[in-house]
Amino acid sequence: MEDLEQLARHLGCHDAQVIAVRNIVTAPWVFLKCKYGCPYYNNCLVCPPFSPSLEEMRLILRDYNEALLFRADSSWLIRYLATELERAFLNRGFVKAFGLGSGPCRLCESCDTSRPCQHPTQARPSMEATGIDVFSTVRRCGWEGRFVAEKDKSRDFFGLVLLR
Repeated sequence: MEDLEQLARHLGCHDAQVIAVRNIVTAPWVFLKCKYGCPYYNNCLVCPPFSPSLEEMRLILRDYNEALLFRADSSWLIRYLATELERAFLNRGFVKAFGLGSGPCRLCESCDTSRPCQHPTQARPSMEATGIDVFSTVRRCGWEGRFVAEKDKSRDFFGLVLLR
C-alpha cells in the first residue's frame, strides 16, 4: 500500500495513508452543515440532496475494506486529486475506486440541477456531502487537522478514494 501513498504524494497530496474503511465515521449531523449554511445545498449535483444519502453511503461503505485518505491545502486541489487518484487507481486494477473531494464542485459557473452533470468524469461529491464526519475520521486515523480557518491562518482539506 506504500506505493499508493507515494503515488498520491507524487500527484500533489501533502500526506496520504491507506486506511481501513471501518475507520470512516458517518453521522447525520454532517448534513446540517450543508443544509443550513451552505449556498450549494440543493444547487449543485454533487451536494445534498443530490449526493448519496447517509443510508446510501453506509451501504456503499460496506462494499469496501480499504480507502486512501489524503490531505492538501486547498479544496480545489482535493477535488482535482480525488478524480486523478481515482483514475490512477482504476488503471492499477482497483475497479471499485471512487474519489470523494472537499466542498462543492465548482466546475461549472452555475450548476443546472434540472439537467445531467456536464462533467460526470470530474465531478465528485465531497466527503461531507455523503455524511462522512471528516473531523472524526481524520482523528480516528491518527492525524491532527487544522479545521477552522481563522483570518490569515491556513487550514487542512481532506479527500478520500474508496479502493477495494
